[in-house]
Amino acid sequence: MTESLEVLAERYGAPRSIRCSLPSIQFPPVSERDHGEVCMAIRRPSGHFLLQTKANYPRSVMRLPSGGIHRGEPVDAALLREIWEETNLSVEVDRFVAHITYEHAGNHARFSSYLFVVSEISGELRSNDPDEKITHWCEAAPADLPTYASALRDIHPKWRNWGQFRAAALDILFDYCRAVEN
Repeated sequence: MTESLEVLAERYGAPRSIRCSLPSIQFPPVSERDHGEVCMAIRRPSGHFLLQTKANYPRSVMRLPSGGIHRGEPVDAALLREIWEETNLSVEVDRFVAHITYEHAGNHARFSSYLFVVSEISGELRSNDPDEKITHWCEAAPADLPTYASALRDIHPKWRNWGQFRAAALDILFDYCRAVEN
C-alpha cells in the first residue's frame, strides 16, 4: 500500500485499531489477500446503511459491502473504486472508523480491513461489475446492525469463520454509531 494509517487518519480521522480474534484465519479472503480490503458503510439519505447479499451466501445473510485493495493502490482510491463498482453511487467520505486486523491462536493474518463511513451524494443503486453477483440490497438502521451481525455469527458451520469475520465490521459500525449519538 502506498499510504500509511497516519496519512489516512489525517484525511478522514484517526481510526480505532482493532484486533479481531477468529476461530481460524484459514479462509478466503483472509488467507488469500495480502493487500486487505476496504469495508464500506454507505449511509443513504435515510440515515440507514446499505447491506448486501450474494447468490452463494447461505441463507442470504446480509453484510456490509467490501472490496479488495490492489497492490500499490491507495486505500481511499480503492474505497471509491469499489463503491462505484458495487453500487454506482457517488459518495463523500465521512470517517475512517477502524483498521481491523485478524488473528487466531497468536497467528496474525497479513490481511486487514479498513472500515469507512461514507454518505451517498447521488447515483442510482446498481452494480457496475457483473462479477460481483450481488442479488439483493437492504437498508439497515444503525440500531438494527446487531441483528444482522448475529445472523452472520449464526451462519452454517461451514461458513462460521467467514460469518464471524463479516460480523465484526457490523459490530464496530454499531459501536461507532452509538458513540456518535452520545
